[in-house]
Amino acid sequence: MRNIIYLLTIILLISLISGCAASDAEQIEDETGLQVVTTIFPLSDIIKQLGGDLVNVHYILPAGASPHTYEPTVEQARLVNDADLFVYVGAGLDNWAVGLAETAGHELLLLDLSEKVPLLESTSYNLDEEEWNHLDEHEIEDNHNHEHGPVDPHIWLDPLLVRDLLSPSISAALIALAPEEEINFKQNLVIFQSKLSDLHHGIEHSLSALPDNKFISFHSAWRYFAARYNLQEIAVIARSPGQEPSAGWLAELVELIKAENVSAIFAEPQFSTNLADRIAEESGIEVLLLDPIGSEDISGKDSYITLMLYNLDTLIQGLTD
Repeated sequence: MRNIIYLLTIILLISLISGCAASDAEQIEDETGLQVVTTIFPLSDIIKQLGGDLVNVHYILPAGASPHTYEPTVEQARLVNDADLFVYVGAGLDNWAVGLAETAGHELLLLDLSEKVPLLESTSYNLDEEEWNHLDEHEIEDNHNHEHGPVDPHIWLDPLLVRDLLSPSISAALIALAPEEEINFKQNLVIFQSKLSDLHHGIEHSLSALPDNKFISFHSAWRYFAARYNLQEIAVIARSPGQEPSAGWLAELVELIKAENVSAIFAEPQFSTNLADRIAEESGIEVLLLDPIGSEDISGKDSYITLMLYNLDTLIQGLTD
């Protein structure tokens, strides 16, 4: 009797899961307009601004997850399979996206945004020989995906790159898929570019008055932002995503913080703050959270522009204490 009840319970659970999966698929099929899938939330919002009501956008990376280490689900692969356009950052940040696209059973337009911008070389992977020896084969391949060496993939954190290069590239892809809506897409592009110009000028004005421009972050996600707004990233805690820094490097950071009078460490919600908390405690400073990803479900970080304004406020707090 117990075995029969167990089997009936399993059958019921399978039926419920299948029903939920079917409902999700039906919802996507019922949506009108272009189906666009992207990897991270900031790109999702940018695409929504450019596509308006003519596109339905879904993003893969859940809130709090890191694009460097994420493993997509089978259901997300099905989502990509139903898409018209798949947009990803590239440059080693979300290489798992390529694998998803390869499973698509129809002609899918791919847009690798890293191919549209001049990439900065990354300092995140400035590892000594011992640390290199501990990187696995996949990490080493990601770190050599550019002919000039390791590159920084965090291109969306520079509003002017988004305005002048990323947004026009996305808009062109949308026009290629729906040329009859070219006028609408171009109008949306002009409107969004104007908003990005306002964002840029606001950030530039706010940061130009700071008494200090040196900062330490958890990992090197902010080089494009720093280069644009004359900030200086003097060190990062984790010089490779997912790679535990050595005790010697952490000790060096404490000394550097004291020597440079750094007042805050900028961690990220996608990673544990344990290391940042330990360094801050030894240095007598605070830990603040910069967020390169955000989410539509997090108030104050639920659009690209509000996310960047949140990070601006956080930087101002950390650099003026």
